[in-house]
Amino acid sequence: MIWLTNLGYSAFLAAKLNMHANFRNDSWLRTSFEQIATEFGLGRNTGKAKDTAEALSLIAHRVVAYSCRELNVKVQSHGRLNDDYATTMGLDRCRIPEVHYSTFETIAGHPSVSVIQPVSFGRGTTSSATLRCNRLGYARRMLAQKVPPDTGWVLAKQKLSEAELENMEQPFMVRCRITNVKPIMAEALSWGSGSKSIREWLTDVEWRVVRQYADVELRAAMICEQGYESLGSYAEKLPQGAMDELSYSLGLVAEQVWTALMNKQPRVGRITGFTARAAWMRAIDRMQMFDYAQRMQSRRGVNLIAYGMGNVVVRVPEGGIKHILDVAMDVGLMPPMASFIEARESA
Repeated sequence: MIWLTNLGYSAFLAAKLNMHANFRNDSWLRTSFEQIATEFGLGRNTGKAKDTAEALSLIAHRVVAYSCRELNVKVQSHGRLNDDYATTMGLDRCRIPEVHYSTFETIAGHPSVSVIQPVSFGRGTTSSATLRCNRLGYARRMLAQKVPPDTGWVLAKQKLSEAELENMEQPFMVRCRITNVKPIMAEALSWGSGSKSIREWLTDVEWRVVRQYADVELRAAMICEQGYESLGSYAEKLPQGAMDELSYSLGLVAEQVWTALMNKQPRVGRITGFTARAAWMRAIDRMQMFDYAQRMQSRRGVNLIAYGMGNVVVRVPEGGIKHILDVAMDVGLMPPMASFIEARESA
């Protein structure tokens, strides 16, 4: 018997529930307890605590049952279910040489981008809404990508030109200086915002996007001579049914699969670290969601808060929920059910 609580990680530890084998914190399914409830229109303001508890219990049961039955996952981790997925999938330890590791960590260390917020002193209250891609569809998209291994990285002996990088078939990273970001994209393209350290290096994925909106001065490059690796073996673990994208619980299962590949792995002794695969997947995800973010940002009355991990978070001004819903669906993002209920009640 597992008890999924709505306690955040700090409160969970303070209550010493981590000392009990059967309790889990609100982020155990990776999507928070409250966010799942909001996506079902069962947020904390509905006054339907019993309905919320029953719905979350059924969803968590279906996710765990499928994980155990179809993927042979053993549910053990207190922190996140995708840690158990990572163990079942037998992911390799991090083998990035110590001399290069910090470069990869700054890329992999922040899952999303926090957008620079314009200062506003207007009246009225605001809230936020998380708009996301279909979870299973997005997992399939992410696992169709190719990523580099941890080994085979060498510093380029000479400065490479943009033309040489454009034709590069191997994975690469560039150390660069970014200036003159186009004003219309300056707020959304805060590509290093969210990282605990100043980012000097871009993956090839990020470089190809950032250079469209800013001047990128190349200073050094690091190339992986071993080339790219496929994620196809992990994609096989996703639900394969033609209609499975309509299942909420299978969407959460799919999210466990691809996010498990970005968890830290054993590195040296008891030290853990991100792999090159994790860095590339985080970069790919941020750039894919930047595409959605810029399309949202280009619409009048839309203010971004953050993007990444398959979603875009926007600020919702008082009375502005219907406009946000219209824009989100127009660009291909799914708003939570609670937003539709709010729009209907405010109409």
